[in-house]
Parts: sequence; C-alpha cells; structure tokens
Amino acid sequence: MKAEDLSFREGYEVRKGDKLPRPFIECTTKLEAHDENLTDEEAKKMAGLTDEEFENIRNTVLKIDSIIAEEAGKRGLIHCDGKKEFAFDKNRRLMVVDTFGTLDEDRWWDSEEYSKGKIVELSKEFVRQYYRETGYHDALYSAREKGEPEPDIPPLPQEIIDRVSKLYVDMYERITGEKF
Repeated sequence: MKAEDLSFREGYEVRKGDKLPRPFIECTTKLEAHDENLTDEEAKKMAGLTDEEFENIRNTVLKIDSIIAEEAGKRGLIHCDGKKEFAFDKNRRLMVVDTFGTLDEDRWWDSEEYSKGKIVELSKEFVRQYYRETGYHDALYSAREKGEPEPDIPPLPQEIIDRVSKLYVDMYERITGEKF
C-alpha cells in the first residue's frame, strides 16, 4: 500500500521514514503468478478463516514483529516490515510456513543513521531499483497487464552481485550477532 492510500483512508499523512501510528497488516494471495492484495474480508473468505483464526494470525504477526524489532534494535537495526506466511496442519493448528526476519522477507534500516535523519536501507531494495532503472520492471508489469509471458529476468552485473553478497554477510552478522 502506498503512503498516500494510507493517509487518505486513515486521515493522516505518512511520509517515507515515518513510523506508522499503528501496525499495518495486509493480506495477499500466494498461488497466483504474482501476489494479489486482498481485503481482510476477502482473505477470510478465500482461506475459510473464522474471525478468531484471522485474529490469531494477526496477533501472531504482531508478536513475531515485536520480537524481531526488540532483538534487531539491540544490534543497531530498525525492522521496517516483513512478510509472514501461514497455513494449518491436518488438525487445523496454525503454522508459520516460511522463513521470516531475513533480507529476502524483510526490510531494515540502520538506526544510527536514522537518528541523524538519514534512511539507510539495508535490504535488497537496490536490486529492485536496478531492475526499475534497466526497464525490466516496466516490461514485467506490461507483460502481466497484457496477459503475455513474463520476460526472463536479466542477470545482475558483477558489481551488483558483489554488493548483494556483502550486504547479506553484513546483515547476517548484525541480525544474529555472530561472525559469518
């Protein structure tokens, strides 16, 4: 969701770098070629969730994020957001079914730089930006809109690969507090 959507719906302005006044959780599909946003009601209906099950998922997300934020804060990180995926086992017990708290699922900022008024993203966002700058992002979404096959993802240049590798090693050490 874009900040302008949130400000329109909630009656306050949110700019990049602002902490949201309350947690924002969005539901998406996972079985399509790309995720589709759903309202809470659509998600409950599609997944056959009761209100209680949906609230349990929401509370689990908030608890996970609270733990991540507390631990990351000890290591000079701000946990901005992340995805969580859930399923039920055969006895309909809730399970988290994917990793979380990594650079593939979450976005991070450096808290020291943030305290100085700078946002230093510690995520693979620069890879997304690279693909936007090369035109791949536009080509991908154009193909999706037209119902055409998605174009192959072009390989990253070595400079970007090296930057990603360094970021992953650095963030492993910051998130875990252990040497790689």
